Amino acid sequence: MDNCDTGLVTLAALFLLGSASAQCNVSVPNPMVKKGTINSRFEFALDSLKKMVDIDRTGNIFYSPYSLHQALMLAFYGSRGSTDTSLRKALHIPNDLTKDQLRDYYSLENLSRKPDLQNNGPADYEYESANRLWISDTRKLEECMLNVFNEQLERTDFRTNPSAVRDRINQWVSNVTRGHIRDLLSDDSISENTDLVLANAVYFKGLWLSRFDSANSENRLFYTSGSQHSTTTFMRQEGNFNYDKSESLRVHVLELPYKGEKVSMFVLLPPFANPENNNNEDSLRQLIERLSNQAGAEALRSLFDSGISSQQVEVMLPRWEMEKELPLGRLLHELGAGELMMPNKADLSGFLKAGEKPLHLGDAIHRAKIEVTEEGTTAAAATILYSFRSGRPLEPAVFNANHPFLYFIYDKSTQSILFTGVFRTPSPPKNNA
Repeated sequence: MDNCDTGLVTLAALFLLGSASAQCNVSVPNPMVKKGTINSRFEFALDSLKKMVDIDRTGNIFYSPYSLHQALMLAFYGSRGSTDTSLRKALHIPNDLTKDQLRDYYSLENLSRKPDLQNNGPADYEYESANRLWISDTRKLEECMLNVFNEQLERTDFRTNPSAVRDRINQWVSNVTRGHIRDLLSDDSISENTDLVLANAVYFKGLWLSRFDSANSENRLFYTSGSQHSTTTFMRQEGNFNYDKSESLRVHVLELPYKGEKVSMFVLLPPFANPENNNNEDSLRQLIERLSNQAGAEALRSLFDSGISSQQVEVMLPRWEMEKELPLGRLLHELGAGELMMPNKADLSGFLKAGEKPLHLGDAIHRAKIEVTEEGTTAAAATILYSFRSGRPLEPAVFNANHPFLYFIYDKSTQSILFTGVFRTPSPPKNNA
């Protein structure tokens, strides 16, 4: 990856292992389905973020709620009974939307997505989201499942050579993510008893609309908690950026658009904590609590969709790289979808014709990688501390991300949070000598 790019890749995969009736109906697309789907993805993103922060209280977090939502939706289409109910609730799907309506919209989205990708030329950004289902060629599928998933579905012989199937799936993952996610499936992940693998992979690579000059990069202090700190490389530039202080969220907000201006990184920086009576982790958790209620979620959507006023800003942002694998089984349990992992309780009979043995989820994997970089570094050490205040700042404003923050990669054209993360602790600066 070029050093002045910001590139993100991620994969979410649900693996249904073990032995897998209901019919699908075709419905006329309803305009409310699009709105319901957009709301579902947004609410799921914030809910899963809150749950992940509760699970991982100290480390950095990075994943794709969009990818995870897509993979879970594949399972939802084949779910029945209480599994259907729990997935609908976990995915924040409105009760007035039927599964047939959602499947039809899924098909329409897949048809409309390809032209958009082709229009994103090399001067813009690269983005691909792909779903794939590998299903045992011994199982009898519902006809509608064949129609809905079409070329995304591959009939597979798991029994003869499961290791070859695993290699083929790993290669598909590598191809979609341009080689950034390799060998996702371990040697013992696929066996002759595997019947179904559901996967979603997402890849994004974008150039900053306003690039950072590597000559301005320097080593600065990053404060992890109270007075505790470490040194890392900060990118720095001054220019016109969309920047504001949200009174309702009590947070500094900076938008960094990518070329094409359809996708942006939004950085949400809580006020710097006073080490005598607070710490930066508390400020971060208070922000996430505000985002988890309806008023906070609406305020965030307004920031994303309604725009932020532009002003002169001095930006200082760490340069970072990380690869994370979610504790997806625990996250599903915290989201209320843990039944999907229970062999004797999960009901995924909707994938197959009547009389077939049941399916259950044997394992679930989500791995994500992010690189936020610019060209080169200049060694130095300094920091600027500030606290939250009302009113407009003096010009130029200073956005110094020198303590824990949230960030979102948001697609304005689809109103979707593609990626989200929590930056708590920087890695040591690399020696580029």
